[in-house]
Amino acid sequence: MPELIYSLICSDLLIDKDSSSTSFIRTIEHAVVPEFPATLPPIFFASMWDLDGAENEPFTISLSLIPPQGEPITLGMQEVAPTGTMLHKLNFQLPGIRVEGEGRHILAVALKTDDGWDTRARLPLYVFGSQNN
Repeated sequence: MPELIYSLICSDLLIDKDSSSTSFIRTIEHAVVPEFPATLPPIFFASMWDLDGAENEPFTISLSLIPPQGEPITLGMQEVAPTGTMLHKLNFQLPGIRVEGEGRHILAVALKTDDGWDTRARLPLYVFGSQNN
């Protein structure tokens, strides 16, 4: 079964064609918006998975937003075809997340298993209203 090595939220990322190395630009832990509701600027959710022993098995990942109050919202889902490699980078480009209010929002990444969805990481994304209003 795939194991999550890392996950993070950033403003942009660059992947080198020759080496496949990834550079993460401006990691994100919070956002400040002028008013609510608001749509956050585009962001990336980046992750690396260890497929050791599962290189030839497909797997499915989901990404959800859990607001401070309310139900989780699925932002994306991706089925990963077998590649025969030990490591797999999985990145979601999120064009703009709508938030209704301040507080600690969670980006949760889950792996589909025979028993349902197994959450592998919960990344906080704090959203604050601007003090200038």
